Amino acid sequence: MAVAALAVLAIVGGARAAPPEDNILPADQYTTDKGRTLGAKYATALRELNAGIYNCMPWLDVQRQGIGFFRPKHMTPPKDDRYLSLRIYVDQDPSAPFSALKFEERASAMFSRYVGEMLRRMTQTASILSDPAVDGFTVIVDWLKQTGGTGRPVRETIAVFTERPAAADYLAARAKIADLAARAVVFGYDGETPLGRFRLQAWEDGFVKSFQVANYQPDAGVTCRR
Repeated sequence: MAVAALAVLAIVGGARAAPPEDNILPADQYTTDKGRTLGAKYATALRELNAGIYNCMPWLDVQRQGIGFFRPKHMTPPKDDRYLSLRIYVDQDPSAPFSALKFEERASAMFSRYVGEMLRRMTQTASILSDPAVDGFTVIVDWLKQTGGTGRPVRETIAVFTERPAAADYLAARAKIADLAARAVVFGYDGETPLGRFRLQAWEDGFVKSFQVANYQPDAGVTCRR
């Protein structure tokens, strides 16, 4: 399924300042020893994740304290499972064709385009994927909803929770992106209104590997992998 209606905003200019440090939850703000230990152990990996997205994917904004080892709130009974989490905002035009799709179709497009690629970036430090203290991964994707130009801007969101074995199977090519979607727990939101849990379709989307922002160059010494 191709979704040509996903139009990313043009970003003009050269390299930017350093990525905001407050994109990462500080280790001393975790509420349990497990969280603090993971935050400190992988502090360098989290900084590299933050910098890699900032320098090489300038149409994405990592949200403040959007990177860290958070507990999924939907799990019952609650326990101290820690998922490496990343929350991004996709800076794109809310095109009419894309907005005409059902929410599940928009969510599937965003899942296909970003979730697999973010998992790859989140596990560049290989030990994260094999660390038994890391219970899984969360990728939260926000994008602007077309509202007809009235009222304040509203974001749509998917929150994708993937257990570590499912992520490992996908990243090792033992499972396809459709399998990853089937094994993940996905919740949707319209602004702050929960839409419930969704089962999404997913397909390989090569956009991130091929897209280049016009007239943008990262800082000297920064290598952006494809």
